[in-house]
Amino acid sequence: MGNSQKGPFVGSSAVVTGAGQGIGAAIARGLAKSGAHVVVSGRRAVTLESVCNAITAEGGSAEYCVGDVTDQVHLENLMALAAGSRRVLDILVNNAGIAGPTAPLVDISLEEWNRTIAVNLTGVFLACKAALPYLERCEHGKIVNIGSVTGKQPLPNRSAYAAAKLGVVGLTRTLAHEVGSIGVSVNLISPWLVEGERLEGVLSSMSKERGLTPDEMRAELTEGTAFKRTVSEADVVGMVLFLCSPAANNLTGQDINVAAGAVMY
Repeated sequence: MGNSQKGPFVGSSAVVTGAGQGIGAAIARGLAKSGAHVVVSGRRAVTLESVCNAITAEGGSAEYCVGDVTDQVHLENLMALAAGSRRVLDILVNNAGIAGPTAPLVDISLEEWNRTIAVNLTGVFLACKAALPYLERCEHGKIVNIGSVTGKQPLPNRSAYAAAKLGVVGLTRTLAHEVGSIGVSVNLISPWLVEGERLEGVLSSMSKERGLTPDEMRAELTEGTAFKRTVSEADVVGMVLFLCSPAANNLTGQDINVAAGAVMY
């Protein structure tokens, strides 16, 4: 496909998982606006097609591949599609994730726990595994994992999600050491309270569990940030673009909080 955009990623190929909506869709559009050919992945063709249409309407280049990040065959096909005839992948953004259960640990079923870990942690492992044979062919391959501040501070009734996201921190740091010698960088973004439908759903479930209104829940959570506010999808996209750019060629194994100062480590 042609791409009329100009930017630092012209000629590059990128994969964004979980890109049918929300942060993933915003990341895909941001990379495409900066010149990358973007292949988006998700479980619903209709939402992925909508994202691709929005990208091409803006002069960018995109295609989609439907599947689940827990499916190793899907991920292998996804990376091969994005690498194309060059057999090179420049950028992988692991964004796919689910909220998981909102309940005390004793009330979480094994099925709920396993599904949350499978999507939010094992899915990152499988995507990296499938992408690395193509990323290593790039001079400066980039992996950006989307984690969460929830993995680094207590959030009652979200143990499955928190465990998975903290696991992504360990995976990121270890993989960064493993692939540094082949020129691939691996970094993590930990967002917090990103405005959008996902946040509204989480606030709704958490407020019910706590006996609060969604507005009261929002106020309590934002009060814990330095800026006393939420963040935007654009804030996360900007950090992704930086980490994938030449300016970040010497950054790897980093965990960067896009969280209005909710945590500082």
